[in-house]
Amino acid sequence: MNFSNSNIWIDSLYIRYPINKIVNIGKLYFYNDNNLFICQNFFNPNMGELEIKQLIKRINEGNKVKFSYINNSEILDNLKKMSNDNKFIYEIIDSWEAPRLCLKNNLSNYLLNECGKQIKRDYKLYKKNKENYIFYNSINDDILKLWSYVLKIDFDSWKKEEKSDMKSLNREDLQYLPFLLLKKDNSNLVVVCDKNDNPLAYSLMFKGDNDYWYAVKWGSSYQGRKKYAGFIALFNHLEYIFSIDNQIKIDFWGRRNQTYDSLKNDFVNRNHIVIYKKEN
Repeated sequence: MNFSNSNIWIDSLYIRYPINKIVNIGKLYFYNDNNLFICQNFFNPNMGELEIKQLIKRINEGNKVKFSYINNSEILDNLKKMSNDNKFIYEIIDSWEAPRLCLKNNLSNYLLNECGKQIKRDYKLYKKNKENYIFYNSINDDILKLWSYVLKIDFDSWKKEEKSDMKSLNREDLQYLPFLLLKKDNSNLVVVCDKNDNPLAYSLMFKGDNDYWYAVKWGSSYQGRKKYAGFIALFNHLEYIFSIDNQIKIDFWGRRNQTYDSLKNDFVNRNHIVIYKKEN
């Protein structure tokens, strides 16, 4: 299951966005931002002849369509062919090697010996100091309580000042919470607090149809950053994922991040594209 094609993900769009801003094209769902249709299905979205025909119609009506985090080459080829056949503009906004971590051997050995000085230093710090923190996991703790911690962390961080916290991003929190609540086997949240139960950092992951866990969100408060709590949350989460699967397969989704790049031992090509009709 590609979680962004799932019924829970799609139904959550109606919680997150105004109803009149959601555009359904076959099995694809878009957020209409002033006639820019931003697809809400990622990686390998459901796309066939019906979707292509309806996309052509919408673009001819003057709308632009944007696809994000696409790594399926067949889908990209079909969209490019559609654009060429209809004399549309096919614009690659971004294309990059998105980091992944695939590991069947000892995780600690990998972090200490194959990831560079920063990861080695921070992992040693985590192992030395983890007894000074409280670790919560959605597998056995109150998810709504943990989510309130996540929102507090998000609010008390640089993300809030730059309006990139989840509530500022068109209520992104409402997109993730239902999947976390209803798909416990395919989602996991780790929250780190100090001994006074003050939330410091969190890591949220969803599992895809290819056995990869996707790093959905990762954050730390200002106070948490002083304590390196973001790394503490991440390392704890990596250890947990490894423990349940006896291996680790994580897709860091594609965000450019020095830590993710330091952790990776694999990558996937990922793309943002926009398609629109050429002006006369």
